[in-house]
Amino acid sequence: MTRTPSGVRWRAATAALALCGLLAAGATPAFADDEVSQLRLPAASDTSSASVDATDDPLDLLRADPREDSAPVRLDTGDGGFVARSATATGSISGTVTYTDITTKPLKPLATGYVEVQDWDDARETYVSVASAKTSATGAYTVTGVPAGTYLLAFFDDAPSGLKPEFWKDAPVSGWATEVTLADGEAVTGIDERLEPMLTGYIAGTDRYATSAAISREGFPADAPCVYIASGANFPDALSAGPAAATCGGPLLLVAPNAIPAVVAAELDRLNPAEIVIAGGTGAVSSAVQTKLKAYSPVVRRIAGVDRYDTSRKIVADAFDASQVVWVATGANFPDALAASAAAALENFPVMIVPGTASRIDAASKAALTALNPQVVAIAGGTGVVSAGIRSSIYEVASVQAVARLGGVSRYETASIINSFIWDPAQSWSVYAWLVNGTKFPDALSGAALVGRHGGPMHVVPPTCTPAPVADHIAALDVYETYLLGYFGQLSSNGKPFKLC
Repeated sequence: MTRTPSGVRWRAATAALALCGLLAAGATPAFADDEVSQLRLPAASDTSSASVDATDDPLDLLRADPREDSAPVRLDTGDGGFVARSATATGSISGTVTYTDITTKPLKPLATGYVEVQDWDDARETYVSVASAKTSATGAYTVTGVPAGTYLLAFFDDAPSGLKPEFWKDAPVSGWATEVTLADGEAVTGIDERLEPMLTGYIAGTDRYATSAAISREGFPADAPCVYIASGANFPDALSAGPAAATCGGPLLLVAPNAIPAVVAAELDRLNPAEIVIAGGTGAVSSAVQTKLKAYSPVVRRIAGVDRYDTSRKIVADAFDASQVVWVATGANFPDALAASAAAALENFPVMIVPGTASRIDAASKAALTALNPQVVAIAGGTGVVSAGIRSSIYEVASVQAVARLGGVSRYETASIINSFIWDPAQSWSVYAWLVNGTKFPDALSGAALVGRHGGPMHVVPPTCTPAPVADHIAALDVYETYLLGYFGQLSSNGKPFKLC
């Protein structure tokens, strides 16, 4: 995984990771609505036909941050941005370029590589090429005739292979690149780079518990401020716990109701968390498990209510004093809430589950919303999962300016609608994207905390293919690395990064 940028507002702006050594049905669900529920401006009911106004719209609080200027990796085409190499300069930079994808192991040399030494040009206000070289059959390169200075190195594949260009080290934009400095006549060696396709790999384990540990291991450093623990046997408690974990900067790990799987115990040992928070009562995570967790942290506490909805409210109240946005989802099923949890975690917003088929929001949930003082409430899913009456009654909370419903005719369309609105390609971009199996809940639960730390849309997809709108959205966001959370799916087809539905 490329490094999280310091110039873009992510949840952990200084994180630097390398996702290396990764572990090796499209039918409309019964809960889907009969019609698409469109996003709307404030209204007293679901009958409004008003469209979203992008100007001074409170719903903009939902969106990912706008793009920030940072030069992308580009091959200089000689259109005025190329500076001819110095005839007298004797410095050189050398290394090896390799490549990998999901099916290419071990690394292979990139014989069709092209390497540019780029320097900033004040007059043009861009990076320009100072010198360049092609790779050999072994992937080796040497750029000669480089004057003394400090440079960025850009790596490309000269063949139409789908490998993404990048700066050294593993950086898709100049603002994240590691500079290379050489003195007059110096030969700098060992500037190696590995190129990858946009569909990069799996973060997965042999089961749901191993996958949650893999997500944590690849996404979070040791000495974590917190770890949330939830049952891997059911979904409700973890739906609110994922965004809560993101808020405190830690992962969400899954355990069996009466045991801590060995792979999770090893991950807890590595994380050495300052605090462990158990989401749910003893029926979800037993007292025996709670006792064993005390071996991994000086503080182990439990947040539990009388039912899944009370537990959700208590988790939210514990992690969030107030929030400009609150996401609401049904607690009766998981698909819509999976995308909502990731979207909420992105900006440190809570997710609260409710009895979605009720005629209006219940008193306890209304009180919890009032305490959070939100300007916007976002509903995940159509009226079949969260009723029109609940949406209307949320306006009774004094602080609420808008109630946005993002829902589609299926779980996959709902996730696509959520991600397309949150991550508008016209104003946002993302290094990462994440795909999760929409027929199962466990992998996405831990994925929400990962999204909160590193950003990017988390798309819920069928287990064997990627819907075309999802692939289009990922491409439009200029995504550099896409990971599948959990083992599933046939990934690519006919040389394209996604096998489309």
